[in-house]
Amino acid sequence: MKAFVDKYPCMPPLTIPAFLPSEPHLVAKTDSVLGCIKSFSKGTSCERDGLRAQHLLDALCGEGSVIAVSLLKAISGVVNLFLRGGCPRSLAEFVASAPLTPLLKPDNGSRPIVVGSIWRRVVSKVAMKGVGKDMAKYLGDFQFVVGVPNGAEAVLHSANRLLNAHHRDGSLAMLTVDFSNAFNLVDRIALLNEVCI
Repeated sequence: MKAFVDKYPCMPPLTIPAFLPSEPHLVAKTDSVLGCIKSFSKGTSCERDGLRAQHLLDALCGEGSVIAVSLLKAISGVVNLFLRGGCPRSLAEFVASAPLTPLLKPDNGSRPIVVGSIWRRVVSKVAMKGVGKDMAKYLGDFQFVVGVPNGAEAVLHSANRLLNAHHRDGSLAMLTVDFSNAFNLVDRIALLNEVCI
């Protein structure tokens, strides 16, 4: 466990910079929120609080459908509270963080698995649904993640096709190397400052 903690150090909580956004915040409609809740795979894992997407779906359908409209409005209200930055800072540690679960790799190393709270995940899905296409257009061909389903896999398969099509004789090889594990080393405050500009 010590090796795991050394490799993935605990970082202090973020100090969110105070800023005034120049653009109005995204506002989620109830149908968008419901669509995002429905988009979770069956059996999606839960975080510390134990709340799963399936719990929300069960409350919105079947026996719970009597209160579905009111509940969906309340859930949408919570989502919009987060989208406008109105969540109390005292809750940030519980909503925006997630515990690391170490899984053993075949070489006896460990791989951290992080499962965030269902609230953060729903808000993230709603936000991406709202701005994803615009961001993909803005970022254009300079990235293969935002708005590009299976983007990383597409890059890998394209490189493999290139190697197979033009260098079957083995005259060209490709080596991919992960020089360092950057998990928890990114300065999130710098990122937030850049996004807020």
